[in-house]
Formats: sequence, C-alpha cells, structure tokens
Amino acid sequence: MSPGLRPRRRHAPRAVLLDFHDTLVIARSVDDWIAEARSAVTHDADPPAWLAERIRNVWGDARRQFPALEWDLDPAAHRHAFVATLTRDDRVSTGLAEALYERMPRQWEPNAGAADFIARASDSGMPLAVVSNIALDIRPALERWGLATAFGAVILSYEVGYAKPDPRIFRLAADSLGVDPTHCLMIGDSAHHDGGAAALGMQCVIARPEQMHRAFELALPS
Repeated sequence: MSPGLRPRRRHAPRAVLLDFHDTLVIARSVDDWIAEARSAVTHDADPPAWLAERIRNVWGDARRQFPALEWDLDPAAHRHAFVATLTRDDRVSTGLAEALYERMPRQWEPNAGAADFIARASDSGMPLAVVSNIALDIRPALERWGLATAFGAVILSYEVGYAKPDPRIFRLAADSLGVDPTHCLMIGDSAHHDGGAAALGMQCVIARPEQMHRAFELALPS
C-alpha cells in the first residue's frame, strides 16, 4: 500500500466525515479558469504566462505574506489574501484577480470515485458530513452536482468559528450526525488538518488526491 494512504481502522465506521478540497473535489484546469476570468476583464492585456503557476501556489504564498491572517474563518480575509497575493507586484491587475476569485467555485469538480462513493454510502444508510476549512459556501456546488441531500451536515470553518485540526470542528460534525466520534471515520488529504480528528478517537484515512478513490473504498462496508 502506498505510504500516502494510511488507514487506522479498528471497527467498521457508523459515519464518514469528508474533507472538501483535494478529497471530495479537485480543481479543473487552471488555464481554463484564467480564460474564463479573462473574458470578464476585457480591458486587460493578455495575462502573463506565469500566472497559472502563481495561482497554483497562491495559498502557500499567502501564508508567507500574511502569516497571522486566519482567512478560513473570515470570508473578507479569504478574498483579501487571494487578491493581494496575486497582485502583490502589480503584474496582475486587481480586476483579473477579483474575476478569478469570483469564479473559484466553478473550478471545483468531484474527485474520481467521489460521486459513486456518496451514492453507495447513501444507499447503505451511512451518515455523511463534509468538514472543511473554507471561507466560501460549498452548498451550491453540492447542489449543482446532485450531492447535497446525501450529507447530513456541512461543517464549514467560517460558519462555526474554528478550523481543523481543532477537535471541536470534528466533534460538531459527529454531533450533527448523532454519532459518537469514536465510531466516525475521517477521510482527507492532510495528516495535520484532517488527522486532528484522531484526538477524539476517530479513525482516519489520509490519502493524496489521486489516491482518494482507494480511501473511499476503505470506508464502505465490505
């Protein structure tokens, strides 16, 4: 088994909690994202060739630029971090950065195996929840994909006031589903953030985005 996939299973879970980014969903082509945003900013020159790479690194760069900013708890701070990081040297216009931000939710698409896992879990009666560090409402995207009704809870950091790995966000998800935390399985891509669920005795499976379909299989009854 790949070292990127690390199950810690003691018993079959009674509920599954899912991270959002790089777990339940992945991003579409950055080049397509830029093209869509560029179409809304007609007065701009063509964007620089290196813009795609800057977008891919935007949140890591933002953490270095704004080390104390808790943008997962504040939508205004989230938007500011994104726009200010992209435009930090005035080589990307504010208009283009704002257009990119506005179109961010349209770049999400379900990860491989996610829709099938959700359908099978729902058919088996498995309670599901999303637990995400995010400052955007993901519910419209879930509705667009026809997945919203499968989730008994959608726990978003900016709405509840704390973020992973804080154990409180995982406890809130478990409580919302009416399941003891020790009978929940958390699936995510970050050992630091999503692995925080282990503090409550939750089982955890951590995988790389491209391996997440295997993590989904581990969560289903055999």
